[in-house]
Amino acid sequence: MDRLPLRPGDHVELACEVVEWVDLTLFPAVVRVVFADAQGRVWSLVDKEPIFGTDLDPGSALPRPAAVRCVVREFRAGSDASSVPLVMVSTEPDGVAAEDGTAVFLVSADLLAPVPTG
Repeated sequence: MDRLPLRPGDHVELACEVVEWVDLTLFPAVVRVVFADAQGRVWSLVDKEPIFGTDLDPGSALPRPAAVRCVVREFRAGSDASSVPLVMVSTEPDGVAAEDGTAVFLVSADLLAPVPTG
């Protein structure tokens, strides 16, 4: 599989998964998504459902694939040709952060996709 060519400043989507409804009384509803960083730590982000590019309703089965928009901060090539590069990304485009305030994450390049245009 060809890897996405990445440079600092590029906008990408980080794959994550909607795992929980946090507040169905709001419109749009608030959900929790999770993803694992390059060290295997699982991070949780909470925000309104459209932020994560999903089209959910209260009857939607969870977990469900989602994505969060990010900006590439730094690209780190793998240690050898067969290793997956790591990318430092910021979730600043939509102002999303982990519950502890963290908004910059080191993730596998395999979790990133180009931001859809159009």
